Amino acid sequence: MILRFEVDQAEAFRQGVNVPKSTNHVEVDPSKLSQEERNLIADRLDGIDVMAKGVDMEVIQGSSREGDTVQFHIKGLKKSTNRVVSKLPTFTSLMEAVREDEAKARNKLDDFRVKFRDGTELPK
Repeated sequence: MILRFEVDQAEAFRQGVNVPKSTNHVEVDPSKLSQEERNLIADRLDGIDVMAKGVDMEVIQGSSREGDTVQFHIKGLKKSTNRVVSKLPTFTSLMEAVREDEAKARNKLDDFRVKFRDGTELPK
């Protein structure tokens, strides 16, 4: 299967790697990947594009009685509209970028979680 992702050309250049285009393709055999790798990639696939993840949040405007209040309904994580950006045009670098993206998205999700006064968290 062919996977398409972005490469940080400046970072590749710093490492002495010539990357003529920022969009890169790698061919992988899914049967040779671990289940964890397949899941991380599959969760991000949009066709052949490996997309970054973002927080899936619904913003609800408050009622007229509530003034300018806004409510947030956090649904979880979702694919963003941007491809994952790796440092080099290799599958290994792509997987590093995917793992970093997963950690960043989960941290962002945790940052959005609201705690009640008694310290209990909203359901995940």
